[in-house]
Amino acid sequence: MTAQEASAWKTAFKMVRIGLPPPIVHAATGLCRNRLRDLYRYVHGKSAPQGRMSEYAYRRLRTKDQRIEGLIFFKTYYNLGGDRIFQTLDHDLTVDAYLAYRNVAVQEIDAITAWYIARDLRGGVLSLKLCQTCGEKYLYDPRSEMMAKCPVCGE
Repeated sequence: MTAQEASAWKTAFKMVRIGLPPPIVHAATGLCRNRLRDLYRYVHGKSAPQGRMSEYAYRRLRTKDQRIEGLIFFKTYYNLGGDRIFQTLDHDLTVDAYLAYRNVAVQEIDAITAWYIARDLRGGVLSLKLCQTCGEKYLYDPRSEMMAKCPVCGE
């Protein structure tokens, strides 16, 4: 096994451990899907969930509480990664931010949602807006009526 393969497996293990499914882990690492499914089964004692997942963060952040939790994850992620989170998707950083976020979360979002937030921020699909009413920053996605408003004050 090369150093690059060992690094990919280390990242894959971290991602699977927090609950990311094999398709996301495969996209991040390029490792064999069947072996990732085996890893998921080994780590969680059950098969990975089947079926399609929502493709964007806004489809997973449907309630006010989820949007606030998404913002808390973002702040944790940003504190660890700084402005580079808008340029690159560092999977190890995303996992580390999610683990740190879970330590302070009230009603935690799942790892899949956190990964989508990280990916969508990097892709420019999701952005940060400053609420003109309360001054709080919030995650904004113009495709979602709910995410076009501040989750704190509703404006």
